[in-house]
Amino acid sequence: MDETAPGTRALLLRRLRAEFGDRVALDRAAPVPPSARLAVAVGGGVRVDVEFPRWARANRLRALTVELDGGTALVGPLAVPGRPGGPCCARARRLAAAAATRDRSGSAPPAPLGSVPDRVVRLVAALLDGATDLVDHLAELVDGADPLWHRVIPLPACGVCGGADGIGTVGLPPGDDPAELLEALAGWVDPLTGVIPWLSLRRPLGPGPGLPFVATAAPPHLLDADGTPRATPAGWGNGTTRRAALVAAVGEAVERYSASLPDPDRLVWARPADLDGEVLDPREFPLYEPEQYATPGFGHVPFDRRVDHPWVRGTWLTTGTPVWVPAVFAYLALTVLPEHLICQGTSNGLAAGTDADSAATRATLELVERDAMMAAWLTGARGRFVDLDDTLDPDLRATLDALQGMGPSVEVHLLPTSTYGTTAVALAIGDGRRWPGVSLGLGTDRSPRTAIRRAVLELAQTAPHLARVLREGHHPVPGRPRGVREVLDHAAYYFPVERIAAFDRLRCGGTTTLGALPEPTFPTTRDDLATTLANKDIRVAVVDVTSADVATGPFRVVRAVSPDLQPTSHGHGNDRSLVARLRHARVPPPRRLIHPVW
Repeated sequence: MDETAPGTRALLLRRLRAEFGDRVALDRAAPVPPSARLAVAVGGGVRVDVEFPRWARANRLRALTVELDGGTALVGPLAVPGRPGGPCCARARRLAAAAATRDRSGSAPPAPLGSVPDRVVRLVAALLDGATDLVDHLAELVDGADPLWHRVIPLPACGVCGGADGIGTVGLPPGDDPAELLEALAGWVDPLTGVIPWLSLRRPLGPGPGLPFVATAAPPHLLDADGTPRATPAGWGNGTTRRAALVAAVGEAVERYSASLPDPDRLVWARPADLDGEVLDPREFPLYEPEQYATPGFGHVPFDRRVDHPWVRGTWLTTGTPVWVPAVFAYLALTVLPEHLICQGTSNGLAAGTDADSAATRATLELVERDAMMAAWLTGARGRFVDLDDTLDPDLRATLDALQGMGPSVEVHLLPTSTYGTTAVALAIGDGRRWPGVSLGLGTDRSPRTAIRRAVLELAQTAPHLARVLREGHHPVPGRPRGVREVLDHAAYYFPVERIAAFDRLRCGGTTTLGALPEPTFPTTRDDLATTLANKDIRVAVVDVTSADVATGPFRVVRAVSPDLQPTSHGHGNDRSLVARLRHARVPPPRRLIHPVW
């Protein structure tokens, strides 16, 4: 709410007129003075005239907004003709950030402006002298305090400035100093203007040396056409250092935000036969069985090749050659008609990295990881128990000891269904009262030790969280399979101890020691991953889904899709059909137990 006295705005306008005369245009209803070098609008809160920056651009003027609210002045960002960014983008970023912080912040009583008008005048004078501090930045001025500077990332598309130019300018620092990391992530993480308004960092297993960190990134919000904020998923990440956990959480939030912003210029609406070049036909993917489509209320339809569908250009992981990919497989948010709803959306195969290759590798490894778990689950494959002997890394030993010291027992099994390297599943077996009957973590890598590390660290992240959900009753336990509707229901279904038996086959495939597992001579690479999968007739296409604003920062976002790797699903009755290699491998009929992947 604007609690600034109307006289304060009038006083500041008089000060600006007296100080700068015709060098500053203050009234867009009046003719622009020939000597004007800057346009300034003064208003209250986000209700500053949204047409002002459009008018200033039309008159080839740099534009500055000053927003007065209580005892605070928000000055900037400076809009420069021909350059993206400015008040138009700042307003949207602030509204989106406020939607994510509404429940976390209280309201402060209004304070007097004091010296703030004088400081605004000095900022305007500096701009007239050529200062550029307020380009892509907003200054928050409060009497008696140093200014707070908030970076503003231009929107991916903007009706006033055109939106971000998509040119990356920022990298991530190598050290473990959170302050340095947050400086590199300015604008991406910021309480007032950030795509991610807040981060939290904790150590769920305690503060002991070597124990992992878990970070949470606030859910980025998008603004619908009418200005209504819409949340995208929050980010969650772990690591043995603060930096690793924070980067993982921010990367996950950014990847989901980016994949919710499809570029309409990249989409082609056509029938498969009308596309020029290779096409990844949806009918080659494991979708649904006829009886599912016939179920009343089932939310998906068979693919109709006679209908125009949305497509996006991707490339084959192996050759880099172009291939058309169904856009509903690539993006998390897409405006489509009922005849285009051929599949349930998930984030499986979506990853962020510091470059396109690392993002594509991570995205593909996630497909392999989920495929290995789903294939083992559906076919009743037996995992191989790993005796974590004295060759285990000390920090991982400390993690396991700390987790088991809190209540559950922990087991690690290797899945025989992994199509690349090793896929490990770490299980926390609890009492069903303070700890879920079963929690799990997954990891895939060319190296067995790295796969096990990833699985254990993920378990150290998920098991304490699920235990808190169980103990505090935040989420109901589905009483029967039909009660499984949401993603978290798949985990909650295995809170009762009597359902541990569903994991019996996975837990009874013999034993090996960690020290006996052979280590590869080189780490996972995109080329090795692509070649290995191709040799097994597994096709993977990757789509760069980096939005124009994300492309200006330190992340690239890639979606990997494959018709030959078993996908996950959520909700009872939404199970996907088996991929061809499982249908043709003479495996037992699929076990339609509720899967535990969430």
